[in-house]
Amino acid sequence: MSNTQKGILLASSAGIFWGIQGPVSQYLFAAVNLSPEWLMAVKMLLAGLAILLYVRIGQRQPITTIFKRPGDGFHLIAYVIFGLAAVQYAYLLMVQASNAATATVMQSLGTVMIVIITVVFYRKYPRWQETTAVLVALLGTWLLVTKGNLAHLAISPHALLIGLVLALSGAMQTLIPIKLINRYGSLMVIGWGMLLGGLIFSVINPVWQNTPPLTLSVILGVGFIVLFGTILAYLCFTASLKYISPTVAGLLDVFEPLSATLGAVLFLNTSFSGAETIGAILTISTVFILALPFRFPSKKKL
Repeated sequence: MSNTQKGILLASSAGIFWGIQGPVSQYLFAAVNLSPEWLMAVKMLLAGLAILLYVRIGQRQPITTIFKRPGDGFHLIAYVIFGLAAVQYAYLLMVQASNAATATVMQSLGTVMIVIITVVFYRKYPRWQETTAVLVALLGTWLLVTKGNLAHLAISPHALLIGLVLALSGAMQTLIPIKLINRYGSLMVIGWGMLLGGLIFSVINPVWQNTPPLTLSVILGVGFIVLFGTILAYLCFTASLKYISPTVAGLLDVFEPLSATLGAVLFLNTSFSGAETIGAILTISTVFILALPFRFPSKKKL
């Protein structure tokens, strides 16, 4: 297997793991009335500890250096509150308020949010790809939340608000930690982010409270979310960057909404109308639009 094939396999696996955790979460919410706050505390604590142990033992790197530089600790906390923890919590709330497929598609709007933030705050004139992506995403979202009927919302206003917060926090998860990741590496930043986020949610909802009945299905479901949907997903995506470019890895993230949608349709009997399906396809397609070359190739003169 070539290095490129390894990278594609790793990045695709990460997207699939991220996507499947949505239907699994939806099942747990419906089956045992699982608390999103309890699930956040458990999965972030375990994922943070596992990733930091991998950095310390597997990569033999010190893990406390991120707190030695003035200001980096506060930068990390901002990333946790407004980015990493916010996007995962909003995702679970969106799954609870609608379904896993809709939540994952709404999360993909984070890419478009980054374009909008760049234009508004950095006064960067958008490229034609970015303008097209925003328009396509808006049309896709409109079809998804209205089923093509302008006078009717297919999801509740509450779910739509959570979806917009989900998209915005997804953008913040990408934008806020850029300097930290360049300085300390993505795994250390994500590991500490997960651990601190887990501690915050442990204060909000201690893991020994609102504990669901520990049936086999609950143990397997929570175990999948922690191990595959969180730990291995981040490790696979990070490892893929050794073999392929971030652009290619980002394109392969399209497997996340696809696997979430297929899982919800096949195992949870979630149904989609034609308008919703077209809306989801349009929203996901913005990833490919943004990856197009800046200019079309010039024609050769005869």
